[in-house]
Amino acid sequence: MRARFAVVLPVVLFIVGCGGSRTDPATEIGSANLSADSMAGGNKVIGVMSRNLYLGADLGPVIAAKTQSDFLAATTAAWRMVQRNNFHLRVQELADEIANKRPALIGLQEAFTWRTQTPPDSTAKTVVYDFAPELQAALAARGVKYRAVASVELLDVEAPTLAVVGGQLVLGPDVRATDHDVILAREDVHATKVAEEVYSLLLPLPIFGRPLPLPLRRGYVAVDVKYRGESLRFVNTHLESFDPSIRTAQGAELAASPILANASRPVILVGDLNSLPGTEGEAALARVGFADVWPLVHPGNPGLTCCFGEDLTIPGGVFDQRIDYVLTRGLFEPRAAAVTGTNPAIRVEGLWPSDHGGIFAELRIGDPRFDR
Repeated sequence: MRARFAVVLPVVLFIVGCGGSRTDPATEIGSANLSADSMAGGNKVIGVMSRNLYLGADLGPVIAAKTQSDFLAATTAAWRMVQRNNFHLRVQELADEIANKRPALIGLQEAFTWRTQTPPDSTAKTVVYDFAPELQAALAARGVKYRAVASVELLDVEAPTLAVVGGQLVLGPDVRATDHDVILAREDVHATKVAEEVYSLLLPLPIFGRPLPLPLRRGYVAVDVKYRGESLRFVNTHLESFDPSIRTAQGAELAASPILANASRPVILVGDLNSLPGTEGEAALARVGFADVWPLVHPGNPGLTCCFGEDLTIPGGVFDQRIDYVLTRGLFEPRAAAVTGTNPAIRVEGLWPSDHGGIFAELRIGDPRFDR
């Protein structure tokens, strides 16, 4: 059952659940050299991907607003940016990117559902964008079918926006944003859900400078997989972006969780950790035996994955950090890795697919020579 909370002000914010620089094309290292092994039968190579879909706007100004007028201006600007960064267009680029690699498993972060309500008198129900189902449909249209095998609901917030009617600013539609972490499995991959969890330590969500009763939810999802005679666990997470101490604690909580601490099978963990290599959440996972695939395949190359500017129509800029990962623990040999979604030639109507690059990796499983 969803909790619903209203701030008692002339402008009402509903928390319906609760959760929240470009790269040079040369960063797509290895993309031309990836083998077809992970798509072929009768071998032990698996392709996996982490993909932050980008919610479509920066919610920082909404969270930082101290007055009602600032809040309305920020929610209106955010909704306009979401529409400018049109997911109906971006999803075509994302589907091409994924269909080209055809990973067996994909961890999605910021898989948002955006809804509106006009007049703004009840919970918004009209779906405008629904990222994960739209991506699945676009992939199916390319002959590559994926199903959602795990999903956890995170941020679920509804707020008013402004509209111009007859030259006057009036209250426009309510806009509702619902975030999810999702795991997609290719149709031939057998996966069983084992976890859809929200972290226990969460960032309080301030509005007008005051924390709300419900915090900014982050979480993780996990499935057990049987793949060509091998058993493994696949985990996807998105750690806190606004507070380094909280994302460090969330990484430690995941590292100590039963799905990792009690896992006897090899584990692949993907996600947007919002942590530079060797720091915060990534460091917490390294302490329990997880190895970062990228430097094993591309030693000396930074493999930058983030971040484009808020407006995905702006062509310039470079990535300046690596915060998206494929990590492994157990019997895996890293075979290949690539950062995807960075080639200007893929842009549909001038839009980048996301503010992050995707990270794809091929791993050979089940060989004791690669037990770290």
